[in-house]
Amino acid sequence: MPALIAKDVLERAQTFLQDPDAVRWPILELATALNDALLEICLVKPSACAETVILNLQPGTLQKLEADQAQFLRAVCNITSAAEAPRAAGPAITPIERDALDNQIPGWHAAATYPRTSLVQHVITDPMNPTDFYVFPGNDGTGRMEAMVAVTPTLITIPGDPTDLASYTDEIDLNPVYKSVLIDFILYQAFAKDMQLAGSSQRAMAYYQSFMTKLGARRQIEAVATPDTT
Repeated sequence: MPALIAKDVLERAQTFLQDPDAVRWPILELATALNDALLEICLVKPSACAETVILNLQPGTLQKLEADQAQFLRAVCNITSAAEAPRAAGPAITPIERDALDNQIPGWHAAATYPRTSLVQHVITDPMNPTDFYVFPGNDGTGRMEAMVAVTPTLITIPGDPTDLASYTDEIDLNPVYKSVLIDFILYQAFAKDMQLAGSSQRAMAYYQSFMTKLGARRQIEAVATPDTT
């Protein structure tokens, strides 16, 4: 599938706005809205920004993602070699409810209760804190695990001449299927600029609703298509 280029998305938004010469909506404003859209999509639908990575584990039970990783999505397996390639996959890692561990092994956070090890059996996540997760047993600091995380998308670069549409040549850090979703968000912000004009408020809200509806529909499609859905 061809890459999604910033220029193509901005040009399409201009077509919908009927402003090909960027008179009412400067290209810089549309590009800023495009960057806002990238962050919003990752917030609303983290799987759109998902990557499979190898995490180096810290000593103890509490683990923190890297600065560019926005949310822990799923653990896959232990990695039993320090080499990046070939991938040395170890035992699988499964999720577990925090209450189950708290009730069965109340002191599981303490090394004196459950010895530290390099291999992870279970992970515990909490939607209230998506960038932190816990491992059981607590790690000795040498463990590595393969996991799926949502990565903060790379924002498009504003060129030296922000009025030159042809200069917006960055590849957008999303699958091209999200092109119409990006355009919806740009149009939402564009019409939100003119809230004082008749009809602009309604158009802005209509585009934002379309943005959210498409992301919700995509989540439903993925839920149905996921092989391990029960």
